[in-house]
Amino acid sequence: MIQGVVNQPVEEHFTVADAAGNLVPGIDSTEFSVYVYNPLSVEVAVAVDGSIVELGNGNYKYIFTPNLTGTWYVAMVHPTYFPWAKTNDVQVYKADLSIISDDIKRTLGLVHHNFHIDQTQYDEHGNMIGARVRIYSDSASVGTNSNVIETYKIESDAEACGQFTYWQQKTF
Repeated sequence: MIQGVVNQPVEEHFTVADAAGNLVPGIDSTEFSVYVYNPLSVEVAVAVDGSIVELGNGNYKYIFTPNLTGTWYVAMVHPTYFPWAKTNDVQVYKADLSIISDDIKRTLGLVHHNFHIDQTQYDEHGNMIGARVRIYSDSASVGTNSNVIETYKIESDAEACGQFTYWQQKTF
C-alpha cells in the first residue's frame, strides 16, 4: 500500500515484463487501461486526471490526484503482459504524515533506537542515580552533538545495592 495526501499527486510505480521475465520498455501509455476507485467504490479514473509515464527499462508510473481521504484502489491492465491487472491500494490522508516523523523517531529512541546514555552519576552502592539520555535521528550521529532529536535526564533514588524507590525520565 502506498500513501498520499488529498489533492496532491500520488505515484503508483509498476514494471512490465514478458513471459520470460524480461522487462519491456517503450509501451505506449494508450495500451494500458487504468481503473481507479475512490473510497466510495466509485470508478473515477477520468475524474482524477491520471497519466502514465515511462521511467525507462520497463519501469513505469501512474500519477493521479486523489480528491478524497480514505483507501483508493488502482488497477492497471495491459492486454498482453497483465490482462488480469496489476493492483494496489493507496491510503490517502488529510495532511502530510511527514510532520509526525520526529515523534516516531522520538518513540524509537525511547525504545533504544539510536540511543545514547552518558553523564552518569552513581551512589555509594554503585547504583546509577542519574544520567543524560539522548536520542538521534540517525545511527552515525549517536554519541555526538549532531542530529539530536531529544535529550532526557534520568533520575532515581536508591536505597541499597540494586534497589531504587523511583525512576523517572524527563526532557532536559
